[in-house]
Amino acid sequence: MKLRHLIVVGLAALAGFAGAQQPAKQQGLVAVVQVSDKSKPTKLLVKSAAGKDTFVYFDRGTEQDVQRKTSGLKLFFLQTPADLAEAERALTSRDFASARTQLAAVKSKYQSYLGLDRNPAERAAVLELECAVRQLDLAALKTLVSSFPHADWLSAEDKGKYMAASILAKAGAGAGAAEVEEEVKKLMGSAIGKTLNGDCYGWVQYAIGYSTAAAITAEELSGTVAEANLAAANKAIDAYCQAGMSSHGGDMELPIDAMTRAQALLWAMPGVKEYAARGAAMDAAKWNGAPGNFRDAVALAYLLKNVFGTGGETIDAAAKFFFNTQAGKE
Repeated sequence: MKLRHLIVVGLAALAGFAGAQQPAKQQGLVAVVQVSDKSKPTKLLVKSAAGKDTFVYFDRGTEQDVQRKTSGLKLFFLQTPADLAEAERALTSRDFASARTQLAAVKSKYQSYLGLDRNPAERAAVLELECAVRQLDLAALKTLVSSFPHADWLSAEDKGKYMAASILAKAGAGAGAAEVEEEVKKLMGSAIGKTLNGDCYGWVQYAIGYSTAAAITAEELSGTVAEANLAAANKAIDAYCQAGMSSHGGDMELPIDAMTRAQALLWAMPGVKEYAARGAAMDAAKWNGAPGNFRDAVALAYLLKNVFGTGGETIDAAAKFFFNTQAGKE
């Protein structure tokens, strides 16, 4: 064999050997870790979780996978992967269909990180709940709640959100008002209940309103609420209004729906449609002499139509009667 041929074969063999010795490219999520006050934050490649608050990372020095507890560390957080960030952008822009699809994919892809604080799978699962609520898709919410991965590992704040979503899903599935109210009472009386933000408080109030209003028939809504159901109607109106006023942020889908439902109930209360049927232009005397439910129905309709841009049969019918009692006053 010629010398040149031997050299070529030898170099090829060495190249193959060298490639075999190189560690395969490691896959994982970058985490920022600080061991103590005296050390500086550093980045680690976290490959997975190994149970609650235990992570597996690739040690570059030993080229080995190492397990470590997050407890005792000064700092530990996983950086947000690009696909979760993209899903969050879709949710923020109200592209709910895309957000739901992307969040489901993220939840599945990063399920091996469950157990670590603010891991992508858990964050995606929580955001899925929020997305279903904003879509007013209570059937999907029930499915998401029942399949939620390790709700027992959630932080107190997210556990409260999960429990509020569970109550809302239960109401949407037809649970009775007494059962829903008992669940809400139990949640609000717990330490976790104290972590609820305004949005989640709105969820449970909506659940009370939804389950209570189930006693009111469609015929009553299009006509007049029966005397036997007046107490239920008033309770539902109050709960829906609390749900409507609980959020002042950008996630207004459920609050607007709650106020719309409250307005429809108010418009169906005894004496309201009859007073509206007089049809005369409203003035101070007629406004002040109107039934309280009429004024509330009209004021809420005016708010929904002119502030939130929401229409509908009862909203349009009522809003035109609005009378500004403060007009001309300084």
